[in-house]
Amino acid sequence: MATIAKFGDDGWRDYWSKLRANDVKVDDGWESAYDGDFSQGANAGTFPLVVSYASSPPAAVYYSKPQPKTSPIGTMLDSCFRQVEFAGVLRGTEHRAAARKLVDFMLSARFQEDIPLQMFVFPVRDGTTLPPVFAKFAEVPDHPLTLPAAEIGARRDAWLEQWTDTVLR
Repeated sequence: MATIAKFGDDGWRDYWSKLRANDVKVDDGWESAYDGDFSQGANAGTFPLVVSYASSPPAAVYYSKPQPKTSPIGTMLDSCFRQVEFAGVLRGTEHRAAARKLVDFMLSARFQEDIPLQMFVFPVRDGTTLPPVFAKFAEVPDHPLTLPAAEIGARRDAWLEQWTDTVLR
């Protein structure tokens, strides 16, 4: 989504073609990429860049023993895509009351205060106190890349197919 937002329909596939020609590695999951192949990850891999979150620098500090005074990883803020994660009650569920209780719990101060150091994402609830390591090291881009949700919904499958053809096939 970031490269589509940045380069548009005419340029994003070319960008990925150039990455592929430069031996980009696509892992099957974030943990294998971050902890396995990334040079600053747990296993000190050989790849100097990894696609992650602007909220990843606090994780690198939090999980280090001893904790460094600065994060060993940086963020390219001009390439960040705004990702919003949702939770909700699906229409037609047979467990509406239980689903509402789960959503209410996820919106509670207790849950919201716990989420930064569990998922390394920002809480949604205004006024939530961030843990010091998260507040110090998480970065927020001034102008994150975005695409309209309706466009993502309408074109996601085609984009994924095009990306797969460009990068993996």
